[in-house]
Amino acid sequence: MMKSKRLTLAGRIVLWNLGLIILTGVFLLVSLNVFVQIMLPAVHVKPNDMLLQQDHEVIVPTIEVNQVNEEGMLRSDVSFSSELIAFKGQVLLFSLICLLIMIILGGVGAFYLSKRSLWPVRLLSERLMKINANDLSVQLPVKELPNDELKELTESFNTMLKKLEHAFQQQERFMANAAHEFRTPLTILKTNLEVLRSDPSATLADYRQLSDIFEKTLKRMNHMVNELLVLAKNNDPDKDVIEVGSMIRKVVSELNDLASTQTISIEIHIHPDVEIYGNDILIQRAISNLVENAIMYNKPQGKVIITCASQEGECFISIMDTGDGIDEKHIPFIFEPFYRTSEGRTKNKAGTGLGLSIALSIIKKHEGTIEYSREQTMKGFIVRLPVID
Repeated sequence: MMKSKRLTLAGRIVLWNLGLIILTGVFLLVSLNVFVQIMLPAVHVKPNDMLLQQDHEVIVPTIEVNQVNEEGMLRSDVSFSSELIAFKGQVLLFSLICLLIMIILGGVGAFYLSKRSLWPVRLLSERLMKINANDLSVQLPVKELPNDELKELTESFNTMLKKLEHAFQQQERFMANAAHEFRTPLTILKTNLEVLRSDPSATLADYRQLSDIFEKTLKRMNHMVNELLVLAKNNDPDKDVIEVGSMIRKVVSELNDLASTQTISIEIHIHPDVEIYGNDILIQRAISNLVENAIMYNKPQGKVIITCASQEGECFISIMDTGDGIDEKHIPFIFEPFYRTSEGRTKNKAGTGLGLSIALSIIKKHEGTIEYSREQTMKGFIVRLPVID
């Protein structure tokens, strides 16, 4: 079954313009001829007024003029020579010739303008054909385009390409980091199992020790899977009124033992208690992840300062620590799943690299923001959430 050929965009533009030109020409032609008929007096050629030839001379009929009509308007009812009839015919012929010329010139002009107007589209089409998933860095030309809607469309498309490139790069990093995180515990399991199997003198105690290693490793892997499931959930959580100050105190209370183990002190500065609307469990988990992050990546005998206040209709939560902070080159990627620097992997071997990703996901679900901040000797994260009016 053959597909019916459709007109190109340029062809449709030409036909539309040509159609409009024909309609306009016909309208002008009819209007002109009607105007001539109305403005010139009516012709009455009587039998005795026919042109008579006498010695090749033309006898012109007489002109009869009637008086004023009932409306008080002067009306001429004229009988005159066929020259006036011929004049009307010439007007009609001239109008038809002008219409024909107008159609030809209009068609040529419409074709030229359509080609001229659509060359940027052809240029964009050629560039788009070169774009593929392996190379999204190609940008469509903008400077070569006229300053019109097509240029705006091209700029929007370039922005979309940048976002797609970023998404693909983020996906590649996620796959690489996830593979690394899961490969490490699997390697531990495999190595220990091979060592034990190759030892003919292995005792029951050795097997129990292997069992403990398996249990810890599998527990860590299970924890990573559960964290990934939290990130994958897109449903809106149940929300209620939350007293932020009480929630922060609860988080600190739960992490006091970890802070003591790491010789880290925690200070809390809560200004007038702020209330927000959200899911208490999720918000508490996000703040807990940030505080735990501040503890684990701090210096020995370091300090964590948590500040909570209301600023310009927002709940402002600052979690700062005295650690070395994050290198500038890593900041754009710190919220990506499984992303950890080599230093981070050394300091917190038990971490999964999902804490900041989960915190960001939870804060976004509550229409808030989270950002990394440096303030002199303190570094950390600032969370902003809408407060209850």
